[in-house]
Amino acid sequence: MQLFARALTSIEVERRLILPIDCLPALPRFEGSYENGITFQVMDDVEILWNFRCKKRNGAADRLAIETDWIQFVNSKKLRSGDIVAFYKDDDRVSGTLCKIEVKRRTC
Repeated sequence: MQLFARALTSIEVERRLILPIDCLPALPRFEGSYENGITFQVMDDVEILWNFRCKKRNGAADRLAIETDWIQFVNSKKLRSGDIVAFYKDDDRVSGTLCKIEVKRRTC
């Protein structure tokens, strides 16, 4: 099941990935404060597990942001502004729930 897909902005390539707030229910439950965030594993297309740390950022509008390991992921995949990332939730009876990430290169 696809959670969301988005074209990356320059900020998301350089600093952090902003997630839609409506995908919060699909993520592991936040324990304690939102500022501490949660760490969850995401599998890429070559079956590497990434430990993304997601925090709820307060500001004009509440939003979620993945910061930890995000830049390493961006660099390893050589992502650029305009590339699309899609997150999926995969429920497996054996391994449980797993998030997956897919990258699509921008055309042009």
